[in-house]
This record gives sequence, C-alpha cells and structure tokens, in this order.
Amino acid sequence: MLTPGGVIACAIALWAGVVALCGLIVYQSYVDAIYLARQSSRNLLQAIDRDLERSFNSYNLSLQAVINGAHNARIMSLPADLRNAVLFDNSATAQYFGTLVLLNAQGRVVADSSAADASPNDDLSDRKSYLVHKQDPRLDFWMSPPHLSRRRPGAYEITVSRRVGAPDGSFAGVVIGTINADYFRALLQGIDLKRSGIAAILMTDGSLLATVPYDLAQVGRNFRSSPVFQKLLREQSGSLWGTSTVDGVKRLHVFRRLQNLPMIVDIAPAKTEILADWKKRSLLVSLLGLIFGLLVMPTAFLFARELRQRRLSELELRRQAHLDSLTGLDNRGTFDRSLQKACALSKRTGSPVSLLFFDLDKFKSYNDTYGHQAGDDVLRRVTDAARKTLQRSTDHFARYGGEEFVAILEGTDLEQAVAIAEQVRASIENLAIEHSGGPTEFVTVSIGVAGASGSGVTPQTLIGMADEALYDAKAAGRNCVRRFSCANRAAIT
Repeated sequence: MLTPGGVIACAIALWAGVVALCGLIVYQSYVDAIYLARQSSRNLLQAIDRDLERSFNSYNLSLQAVINGAHNARIMSLPADLRNAVLFDNSATAQYFGTLVLLNAQGRVVADSSAADASPNDDLSDRKSYLVHKQDPRLDFWMSPPHLSRRRPGAYEITVSRRVGAPDGSFAGVVIGTINADYFRALLQGIDLKRSGIAAILMTDGSLLATVPYDLAQVGRNFRSSPVFQKLLREQSGSLWGTSTVDGVKRLHVFRRLQNLPMIVDIAPAKTEILADWKKRSLLVSLLGLIFGLLVMPTAFLFARELRQRRLSELELRRQAHLDSLTGLDNRGTFDRSLQKACALSKRTGSPVSLLFFDLDKFKSYNDTYGHQAGDDVLRRVTDAARKTLQRSTDHFARYGGEEFVAILEGTDLEQAVAIAEQVRASIENLAIEHSGGPTEFVTVSIGVAGASGSGVTPQTLIGMADEALYDAKAAGRNCVRRFSCANRAAIT
C-alpha cells in the first residue's frame, strides 16, 4: 500500500467508495422523494374518499326515504305540502344537492321537492334516469355523466336515481336527484400540486367530473381512450407513472376507485416537481463527491510521486553503495562479496574460478602530465573497452582502487583466463591513448592472472596469487599478461 501504485490504487478505491456512497445517498433520496409524494397523495385520496362517501351516503338516504314513503299509502294520501315534508328531508336541500323527483311506473311526476303542487301530468318518461331502470329490473342505483343543468343554464350537474319497486317486485317508478358539479370542484379546491400536478375525479366511463387546476371546458370530457385512464381501470387502487396525452407531462398517478360509486379519484403530482428538491440535493452531494475526488486524487498523485522519487533516490544510493561512481563498475565492497560467492560455488561444485588483477601502467605519471580530469576520462575509456570483453553474465568486473581493476571469471580455468586477459590488454592498447611517460607511447595495462578450483579456493589466496602475477607482469616490462606460477606459491603463503 505504501508503494506509488498502491497509493494511487487506494486513492481510486477511496474515491470509488465515496462515489458509491454518494450514489447510494442520491438513490435513497430519490426513493424517499417518490415515497413521500405517494404517501401525501394517498392522504389526500383518503380525505376526498371519505367526504364523497359521506355525502353520497347522506344523499342516498334521502333517496331511500322517498322510496320508503312511496310504499306508504298513508303518506302518499296526505296533502301535497305535508307529503313533501315527509318524503323530502332537509339533507336533500343541502348545498350542491338539487331537486328530488318521484316518478311513477309511467314516468310521470308524483312528487317534486321543489314544488308542492307538482302535477302528475308532468311527463319525464324520456329521461335516461327513468329509462335505464325500466329497461333493467336488476339496476337499483344509477349515476349519469356530468351534463348541463336544465334549471341552471351554464352549470353542470350529475343525475342519480334509484328504482322504486312494487310489493310484488315489479317496476313502480324511480326517484331522481341531481348534484351540482361544483361540489366536486369545491372538494378538490385548495389542493396544492404546484404548477404541473393535477387532481381529478372521474367516472368509470371516463367522464371528468372535476379537476385541479379547474377548467370548466374539461368538465364532461371523456378520457376513456387515454392510456393512463385504461391503466387506472385495471386496479381498485394503486399508483403508476403515466405521461399525459394532453400536455406530455409525466406524473405519478395515485388513484382509488370508490367502493359503492362509479367514480375514480386520481392525485397526480408531476415528476419534475416531485424530484425538484431531490435534484438540488443530488447536485450538492455530487458536487461534494467531485470536490473530494479533486482533493484526494491530486494529493495521492503528489504523494505517489514523492514516494517514487524517494524510492529512486534510495535505489540510487544503493547503486552508489555498490558501484564505483566514476566508472560505473562494482566497487571494492561488491567485489569482495562476489569473490566470496564465486569461491564458495567452486568449493561446492569443483568448477574453476579465475581472477584478473590489472593495473594501468605509469598512471600516476599520466595524471601528473595530462591532469586528473584527463586521467578520469582515461579510466572510463579503459573500463568501457575491457567491459566489451568481460560481458558474460558470470563475469564480475570491478574497480579495486585507484587505477587497479579486478575481474572474476566463474567457470573459467587458468588457460582460458589468460586468453581473455590478453584480449583485454590488447583492447586497451588499441585505444591508442597518448601517454608519453608510459612504457610505450600509449596507455597500456599490466594484468596478473590466477586460477584455482575445489576446496583450496579462498578469496585471500586467489587475490594474493593474482597480485603476485601482476607484480611479475610489471617486472617483465609492463603491457603484458602473466599467470601465477606454482613456484611462487610458497612465498605467497
């Protein structure tokens, strides 16, 4: 985790976690907004349903009172004013409730709550509220779609009627009443569904009784062919998303069909207004998540870069601790460890190991003549030339100190090592670097070679033998290769 890649990965994971958390908050807020809108609409539905059921139950009782009175011969034989007082109670005269009329089997007026002197000659047999009961003996209650009132021009009303049966069950007439459509308008008035929401009371045949916002031109319009209305008919109650064919607004329709009445109440707030506050909160949460990412990710990249720089610095320090800064070769400490490993491998496997010990001829004189900067350049050029020969993976080339160099040749016997040493010497001489104080006119090198194998190999012995061979090369006039001679072993040990 404390690597540059780990820091970046942790930062990305942290940001992803924050984004996921923000997404969860946004989603939960969305669910809550829809839930609250649905619950609020259901509460409104419940209040409207109760008012409708209470009002229609009251009106239905008035209709039933007329039916009961029609079955009582003593009541029907009373003078018209007394008879009407008994037949029509005060509930039928409440606000929005219209006239009650009792018709006989032939459709003629028997009693009218608005006129005590109603004549039996008034014929209403052409009214649909009469005909539907006459044609269908099983129909006890009927409600009409909204229509223009005959008594109040420009006003809409609905007609409700109930069948009056004879003692033998035959058709004996109907009782008819009207309800002003303003009742439904007043019931919805005051509901705040903001700008695009709607509330509506419709009949199950698709006729619109009232809507909010109110539009008189829409009263009585039939929406049966509307896809949304078709969905409302499939269930007794529930909620659904629907797009209006009138204004194209998508709304959450929370609806309920009344138990004993052919009416549907629909509360439909607009989706855009339901989610208006949610969008603001979502924007804020998303902005916070973005700000968090903009703070965390750059910080993580900066921290990762610092870690990378630190690691590079550590690697460089380790490299410098193992390498010679001038030539790039292994330094003395690295050489000592490499030689110990090579000798241990030779003891374990019996494979040969050889050591080249070489020294630039009269190099102090070169520095005195050409300067130390030129001398450093010579050391680099010499090591580059030698490295081209000593390029096997098992060769270890190191700077021993000053102008002295060593090379460990694993798996190489003494004869092979002498041949390689001669190649190194020749490659350096072929550089043709001017050196007026040397044994020749150019920079040259003297190389001592020693080799051994088996249990007798130790780093100290191998270095001593190679150093002795180097001494022999210098004594022989320099710019040459000499191997360690067994005759000199006693002197060394």
